[in-house]
Amino acid sequence: MEYQELSGADFQRLISRLRLRHLALLDALGHDPNVGRAARQLHMAQPTASKLLREIEHIFNATLFTRNRRGLTPTAAGQALTRRAGVLLGEMRATHAELQAALQGASGRLRIGVFPVAIPEFLPRLYNRLQQDLPGLHISLVEAVEDPLLALLSNGDIDCIFGRIVLHKLPPEIRHVALYEELTAVVCATNHPLVTARQVEQAALLEECGWMLPARQGALYSMVASWLTSRGVTGPRVEVESTSVFVTLELLDHSHLLAILPKNVARGYAKLGKVALVPGGDLVSNYPIGMLYRNEGLANPMLKKVLELAKECTWP
Repeated sequence: MEYQELSGADFQRLISRLRLRHLALLDALGHDPNVGRAARQLHMAQPTASKLLREIEHIFNATLFTRNRRGLTPTAAGQALTRRAGVLLGEMRATHAELQAALQGASGRLRIGVFPVAIPEFLPRLYNRLQQDLPGLHISLVEAVEDPLLALLSNGDIDCIFGRIVLHKLPPEIRHVALYEELTAVVCATNHPLVTARQVEQAALLEECGWMLPARQGALYSMVASWLTSRGVTGPRVEVESTSVFVTLELLDHSHLLAILPKNVARGYAKLGKVALVPGGDLVSNYPIGMLYRNEGLANPMLKKVLELAKECTWP
């Protein structure tokens, strides 16, 4: 069977026949295309799962999987439907959680993914504005770096992301709005040899240093790598992965590791004697801080309001 665009009548038929059990099976097969294992995960008999899959293909008039000895291989239509099934189930989970929050007196629920760079200054400002304009809003925060957060957003498990916009990382279903630029600084312990080193000594010292970064790949890693390359140094050699500012401060104080912090945050901690800014350690970034959301996201009035407030929070 070949996939055909649904007419209005076909769409009404889909609504009347498609059930949550169908979506749950599609989502399970999207993660593991094996009917037997999907059936066990959903606590149903394998013949029942096979029957549900046939029903789904009949409803959509499309072949979603090809069968072979090893299991199933998704067709292009199957890949599209399994991904969308995950998004729809994510929305159902969010709807249930929002209902529970409403029953407890909240006026809504917002699930935000946030990169570490947006936490120190932007996030508190946004929170205060949300409390002023959307009182009673229940906010759920997930802190991580780009790959895990983009997966959560694509799957409908979070509503939006505030963090660096790395265009080549964005899947087609994700949109973005740039909000502001954030300088990043290389930091170290106050007694680190780099603090007092002459310029001619810096490259050799950098070559010896290990790094503490949020990940061993991604935008921040690329920024550090470019900075080191401009100084004739290879790397960075990431010895510790952490997104926590507290962990960063503590480990820097007891090691010769190097790390990065938003420039304004680094200056504040430097004044308190917690860190030192590495001379010449400002990183050039082509990744503005912004809001990322799914294509249909702004159809939600609350998310549209969140974007308006986010823009206001970037004013001087």
